[in-house]
Amino acid sequence: MRVVAVEQILNRSGGAPVAPGEAPVTIAIKNFLAAIESDDSLFAMTEPMSGPAVEQSFAAQVYAGEIVLEFRQAELGRQRSLHFLLLEKLVELLKEAGSQESLEATLCLTSQVPQDSNQKTHALWIRLAAKGDSPEKAALRWGLGLAHLQQALLFTSRHLRLHLAQAGS
Repeated sequence: MRVVAVEQILNRSGGAPVAPGEAPVTIAIKNFLAAIESDDSLFAMTEPMSGPAVEQSFAAQVYAGEIVLEFRQAELGRQRSLHFLLLEKLVELLKEAGSQESLEATLCLTSQVPQDSNQKTHALWIRLAAKGDSPEKAALRWGLGLAHLQQALLFTSRHLRLHLAQAGS
């Protein structure tokens, strides 16, 4: 998978929404959400998944969606260094997953100050895009890319737990 880490979100997806009946995509999303909500994950969705949506390009159909994650524990969400470790590990794992020609993940750390607090929290914005000769192929590749992302996030959760345990002892 081609992986790009950017300093700021360039533009949000705005393609036509995909018909909800596409089985491979629906199953991939349900599996991803279940994994993120499981005890194995350190993460939570900060906003509903955006997309996936079909986007037009010159040579291929592109299927893209956005995910915004934060740490479940608020105190972890304020540790910028932990987010950089998260980014580093995800880039390493995702580069090994899938085809660089057909899958791309764009990662960005975002910051915000919640209204009920004066402490800055961080989140991870991810845009997953897949190319295909047809919308069906792009959708299938996007579902496979989401499965790769799911596995990378769960592995990274275990990695970060070890890191936190070692730092605490």
